[in-house]
Amino acid sequence: MSNIQTHLSRRAFVKGGLVTAFAAPYIACGRNALGRTTMAFIGVGTQGRTLLHQFLGQDVVVTAICDCDRARRENRTKVVNDYYAQNPQLGVPKDVCRAVADFRDILADKSIDMVCIATPDHWHAYLAVEAMKAGKDVYCEKPLTHNINEAKVIMAVAKKTWRLLQTGAMQRSGMEFRVACEIVRNGFIGDVKKVDAVFGGPSCPPRDYENPANAAKEGAPNPDVDFDMWCGPAPLVKYSDRLSPRGVHRHFPGFWRSHDYFGMGGVGDFGAHNLDIAQWGLGMDESGPVKVVKSNLPPSEKPFDGGRRQSDARLVFGNGAEIRHVPHRKMDYVDVFYGTEGAVAIDRGHFAVWLGKNIQQLPVEELKRFNTGDLPGAQKIAMWNPRQRKFSDRSLLDAVNKAIKHFNLKKAPIKLYKSLNHPADLVNCVKTRQQPNSRAEVGARSSILCNLLQLSYVHDTGFDWNPVDNVFANGTGKSEWLDGFYTARNNLTVRE
Repeated sequence: MSNIQTHLSRRAFVKGGLVTAFAAPYIACGRNALGRTTMAFIGVGTQGRTLLHQFLGQDVVVTAICDCDRARRENRTKVVNDYYAQNPQLGVPKDVCRAVADFRDILADKSIDMVCIATPDHWHAYLAVEAMKAGKDVYCEKPLTHNINEAKVIMAVAKKTWRLLQTGAMQRSGMEFRVACEIVRNGFIGDVKKVDAVFGGPSCPPRDYENPANAAKEGAPNPDVDFDMWCGPAPLVKYSDRLSPRGVHRHFPGFWRSHDYFGMGGVGDFGAHNLDIAQWGLGMDESGPVKVVKSNLPPSEKPFDGGRRQSDARLVFGNGAEIRHVPHRKMDYVDVFYGTEGAVAIDRGHFAVWLGKNIQQLPVEELKRFNTGDLPGAQKIAMWNPRQRKFSDRSLLDAVNKAIKHFNLKKAPIKLYKSLNHPADLVNCVKTRQQPNSRAEVGARSSILCNLLQLSYVHDTGFDWNPVDNVFANGTGKSEWLDGFYTARNNLTVRE
């Protein structure tokens, strides 16, 4: 019997991999002995550690650290306890945080109000759903799901349990992204029918090692990790330290992100961020595309890409707007909205607005013209590109404020959700019971966009889509694609 099967069989509160009881519709925070909102972290690799430090600065108490790697969980547990010991003014016991090997111990602990999930992508949906069923609010890294059926379940469970879920789409808490989308949503650049979103290509077919020539070193035993648990609902593969790095690593592992079983490549990585902003600017948070248009670019010839095309597929919406997948590093911006009266381009710390009737969606080979703002026939309203300072305004804040003033945005009728700190937004919402910036439906629908593009590249086809029921339409696509690349093992299936 595998380790994870043993875990399942020994837990009375789990039946068939599912928490059996739903939480009451509302559970107030502060129900624990500490009298404050308590948090647990599941997954403390590089991103989990970053989130841990962000949440430690909020009005919460971190009481548990869970990771299937002993070195990581013990290291972060000590960091938390040292933090409270060094800050006695917080009134938190210095040994309040415990290291936990099995996430089910976290779900069963009624003293824990919130969980932060920063595992590899294939675990996101299962952990988020089970946490909500257990009565906990959730911060879950993006992409929220690894397949489309998981997204449908997350939306249903969030509604049924009344739990709050914040997706880690932190660009929505960036000033430049919010202001750009408000400019678009209020019609200041006219009718927007074209959006470029920049990110990498899809995942790759499964292989044992990132570098097969280095198999002996990469696959050497690691006694610290429960790799059966790491694989979880996915097929059990050979251990690779490029999947689960040894110890407290400082990098973002790329192999699991590019592996069909565990990620969606660049499509699910920065695609989850940049498609999310495109969705926000188009006002499609509660809907989705009606068609996916297959890429016409040549298939990749790189040895591990499986002959998959790497960009240029398109998502077409019912109002005629479309998002084009642009390959990574083609310009200094990650989203460009093209309107009949102008254009807006944005990235983290980058912001630009032009007005003009002649700005057409540029061919990919000409996108670098945006970097200096050289758009013939267009009036540059504001621009900050730190890589092109001589063409820019004095600062990002200066450029954003110039645009706000030019469009009198403070008096515009459409105001988008404003938060300046993504973790703090969820902590505040846990207290007020208001929905956070990137709520469950928003995160799920952004994930669906990633999954639709992924399916188009993997199966080398286009298809029609029903964004209401989230199923293929008009006899296109195959229903089994909605479950991704495998049937979850050990009953770790995401169910309502």
